[in-house]
Amino acid sequence: MRAILLCLLVLFSAAFSSSGQVVINELELSPLAGATMWAELFNEGNESVDLTGWEVKIVDGAWTGSISLDGRIDPNGYRVAEGDARWISSGNGSAMLIDNFGKVIDATPLLSDAGEDEFSYARMPNGWDTDTRADFAFVMSSRGRPN
Repeated sequence: MRAILLCLLVLFSAAFSSSGQVVINELELSPLAGATMWAELFNEGNESVDLTGWEVKIVDGAWTGSISLDGRIDPNGYRVAEGDARWISSGNGSAMLIDNFGKVIDATPLLSDAGEDEFSYARMPNGWDTDTRADFAFVMSSRGRPN
């Protein structure tokens, strides 16, 4: 019985430890006309992470848009979560990455982008996460690629 409990504890802790390796690496709040908002995820860990049941929430003023995720993200891999074309940006917003247990894995600070251009907020360098506004720089978009 003790061996079974130990085995379950190891599996349980492994499942939770892998989720902390994925971050919101880049965020487009004010895309070109006809394009959608998006968030790029980056897995800075050494193992792939199953994103089934996860979601990205983009909060822009009075509304919140949710993007459901599925599939896997490979180690040092990127995944773009595409928003809805009906979402209208005020140019001020933030994003949260939420796992399948409802836990917020990562969140951006409030960011401002009213340019409707090809610039976005990106972590510099990739995956850099000190939980401060200084993690992000407003740069030319590198969607799905290293920043």
